Amino acid sequence: MLNVIIIDKHKNSTDFLKDFLFKYENTEMIDCFDDFSMIDITKENLKNIDLIIFDIDSNNADECFKKIKTIKEKYKNINFVALSYEINSELVTKTLKEGVREFLLKPLIPTIFETTLKKIENEKNNIKTTDSIAISIFSNKGGVGKTSLAINLAYQIAKKTSKKVCLLDFSLNSEDICTFLDIKPKFNIDFILNNIETSDEKLLLSMIDNYQNSNLYIFSPEKDMNINFKYTPQKTTKIINSLKNIFSYIIIDAPNIINETTLAILNNSNLTLLISMLNLTSIRSLQKCYELFDNIGYKNDKIKLIINRYIEKSDITIKDLENTIKKEVYFKIPNNYLTLIDAINIGKTVEETNPQSNIAKAYGSLAQEIINTDFSNNAKIYNHGVFNLLRRMGE
Repeated sequence: MLNVIIIDKHKNSTDFLKDFLFKYENTEMIDCFDDFSMIDITKENLKNIDLIIFDIDSNNADECFKKIKTIKEKYKNINFVALSYEINSELVTKTLKEGVREFLLKPLIPTIFETTLKKIENEKNNIKTTDSIAISIFSNKGGVGKTSLAINLAYQIAKKTSKKVCLLDFSLNSEDICTFLDIKPKFNIDFILNNIETSDEKLLLSMIDNYQNSNLYIFSPEKDMNINFKYTPQKTTKIINSLKNIFSYIIIDAPNIINETTLAILNNSNLTLLISMLNLTSIRSLQKCYELFDNIGYKNDKIKLIINRYIEKSDITIKDLENTIKKEVYFKIPNNYLTLIDAINIGKTVEETNPQSNIAKAYGSLAQEIINTDFSNNAKIYNHGVFNLLRRMGE
């Protein structure tokens, strides 16, 4: 049960919140105030409060921040969620830096608000949703070898751990994974979405292609069956959470476009491998990507930079890159086009076609690095509300 205080002077907002919290069985509204000044922190009346939902704008921001700081010093268990009608990137950034958990845009979207409540409730009850590790492979620029890295990394992790690994294809405009591994999808996405939550493990595995009788499974539904189909944050989360009940590792080949659905993929991932190359266009794209990630509060330990197709005697060095973007390179995958294209041409991974090659060994080393990583502290890195606000600011 979450004990909640509402601080909002707008009647339409408070009416919505009161009604929502009344219907949401695991919350109880303790009090409702017009502004922070009405809360007396000298009393012990906040010790049982789990969440304070408050309205914020540029006019009352300083007052809110001062009060939040004072409350957090005394009651470290209280979560704060900000609501606002104001579309202002500076306000968002300052609010999140004050330790506020979420910044949600009014009018509230019920599904996003409910997701926020569930996460806070699970943390209060010490509930771990899964022991599964989800890793997103992402680049905001095409043509950097993202899909081939996802395929070969997934295969290596499955081989090294002997655990079930799912390679999840979230790109609707490409058949790359199926083409690279010579696989024909069994079902379309509509069928899978309609059955994924109610299916037991055996039935769900029957919908997903097993690769060469190994521990690797390929989730890559037919793409051309419904041109009107679009992934949404809700559908995306539904798929990932269902797969986490079965697979120890989920490797996600994310789209190379930054939108709300893509960020929902990253939000449901323990780690994001950001793929780039050592050339000027890739570095410029990388800088823009990091700017957005920094603005919405991504932590550095959640984003690991991979340099793909690395050439040791390149005009641009790793040190040049790190000095430019002020980020460290996590891993390098050597440029070995011939070995990689040979594997693609026969529908296999490079470990199967040329295990002694430098690129196969690099994929293996990266897989081992990830297997050895402690993901226990890698929790939420993104909230839908912030991106929804940032997206609207760009319209």
